[in-house]
Amino acid sequence: MAFIIIKTIILGIVEGLTEFIPVSSTAHLLLVGKIITVPQEFLEVLSISIQAGAILAAVWYFWKTIWSNMTLIPKVIVGFIPTAIVGVTLYPIIKPLFSSTTVIAYALILGGIVLLFITPKDTEQQVTSITYKQSLWIGLMQVFSFIPGVSRAGATLIGGTLAGIPREMIVAFSFLIAIPTILGASVVELTSAPVLSSTEYGLIALGGAVAFAVGLLCIRFFITFLTTKPLSYFGWYRIVVGILVLLFI
Repeated sequence: MAFIIIKTIILGIVEGLTEFIPVSSTAHLLLVGKIITVPQEFLEVLSISIQAGAILAAVWYFWKTIWSNMTLIPKVIVGFIPTAIVGVTLYPIIKPLFSSTTVIAYALILGGIVLLFITPKDTEQQVTSITYKQSLWIGLMQVFSFIPGVSRAGATLIGGTLAGIPREMIVAFSFLIAIPTILGASVVELTSAPVLSSTEYGLIALGGAVAFAVGLLCIRFFITFLTTKPLSYFGWYRIVVGILVLLFI
């Protein structure tokens, strides 16, 4: 029992460290879970549901922005619509990809290559000025993150940049639409998964709590890093990790 608790804490730390940057937290959870030998069936449930902990850190971080700008809520709903539709219709088809390290590796590498050539638009523009059209576009880009290894932050950054949306706006809005996306995915995953034991529910709660704590500590740093540093840093990291996965996992 002690070993599975330690493994869950490790995964919670991994989630908190990777949720807010374009390296795919899902890919990292699945890969690290394989390395530390978490049972695959439980790992897949945990890799989705544990993300709710980190995204609650985003709720905490953006709470004042949301509360003082209620006009963002309908825009978040518009951005969430594509994900909701794809999630309901295609998720059963996409879910088997979670067990394929080859898919994860190639998604990491291809996404990394694209990040090497993306030059963000760095004009200062607050998320409160985002339009409905931009909201929908970022939501459409988020759909690609259903493929493990793609990364929600990466997909929205790439798609938003290609559409000429300022980086600061993309990053902030990406986290806002992640709130209903990840919380919804966690509910769907937990309700559709095989019957879980009380111990497994406890482990999910533990992992989520660790992800929340680590995410809360890291979110400000990572958002600043993500909005000011070259995306090539993340691109090279993804490529290296993807190659290592193909060679050794």
